[in-house]
Amino acid sequence: MARAAAASRTQEERTEEARARLRSAALELFASEGYTAPSMAAISLRAGYSRTLAQYHFADKAALAMDLIRDRLRRDNQVELLDCPDEAPAEAAWAALIAHLDAVTDHYTTLHGLNDHGTRVRGEMAIHAAALMGSDPAISAAVDSSTRDLIARIERLLARCKAGGLIRPETDPHAMAVLHVHSIWGLALALFANPKGTRAIKTAFSQIRLLLEALRT
Repeated sequence: MARAAAASRTQEERTEEARARLRSAALELFASEGYTAPSMAAISLRAGYSRTLAQYHFADKAALAMDLIRDRLRRDNQVELLDCPDEAPAEAAWAALIAHLDAVTDHYTTLHGLNDHGTRVRGEMAIHAAALMGSDPAISAAVDSSTRDLIARIERLLARCKAGGLIRPETDPHAMAVLHVHSIWGLALALFANPKGTRAIKTAFSQIRLLLEALRT
């Protein structure tokens, strides 16, 4: 039984290693060539596997991309920073909004760094850009669902701030949340498309912060 358990763990470890190498290879190629150009064969070759073995783990490039974008949306949305109890004071809701903006600003403005983080973020942004173009309905649906969830979370915090008299009474929490989220992702995509625009994009991110601060009473 112990041998069977050990063999099972070893197989599980091999499976996870293969999947990790395929994810990494895909992100490297997406980062350098965009989402459309690399084939599953090229990804498997980059990872050091045959296409048959690669397709054992991921049926096709779309399935691999879906795995990557789901992981990215869970991680990069930083939704845990937006957790705030309904009974929390308005200042706590405001602090959560600012902490979230600071975190995503740091994350995206380093996407052109010459390190694993930069490569990963660029690869994921290539998938995101393809999703916005409707290249794959399933991936587009995942991004859309995540966007709506993020908007709802931020709207809830803005509504809490408004109810607590912390921001201007004429503020529309839903409209502001839509503007906030799409401003963040729009700037991230703009930076992805223009590596030389890092300084300007960082300044633009600071303007999102100023826009939030302008809501304060």
